[in-house]
Amino acid sequence: MRLIGHPLHPMLVHFPIAFWVAGSVGDVLTLAGLAGARPIAWLAIGVGDAVALATMAAGLVDFTALDERLVPAAMRHIALMATAWLLYTIAFVWRSHGFAPGDGPVLLPALCGFAGMIALLGGAWQGGELVYRHGAGAIPQR
Repeated sequence: MRLIGHPLHPMLVHFPIAFWVAGSVGDVLTLAGLAGARPIAWLAIGVGDAVALATMAAGLVDFTALDERLVPAAMRHIALMATAWLLYTIAFVWRSHGFAPGDGPVLLPALCGFAGMIALLGGAWQGGELVYRHGAGAIPQR
């Protein structure tokens, strides 16, 4: 999937990553005693989860056009990013009360989010390998 000749997935990946990192930072601040960070962490993780859906859809479109030799690396990237999304989504739902942040304990949802961060780092690394080492999605130079 391209926008003005450029692949859309690499343009979008920065948004869920930024929101999820902000959510995890908010969890650290909440655990450190800054109660005002709690709803911000909740919102950031929820927005990251939602934006990630569009990012994943664009990535799946790109996957269909991927060179066959890159499929194993792409599958590792997909598995790690899907794991990150799942863990952050569990953390988001766990701390939600309907459509608002809940007031229950934050430690277990935060730990779930931190596990999501580990998967996110691995998945982002794999995505970087696909693009920067193997040229996935790049237009061949003449």
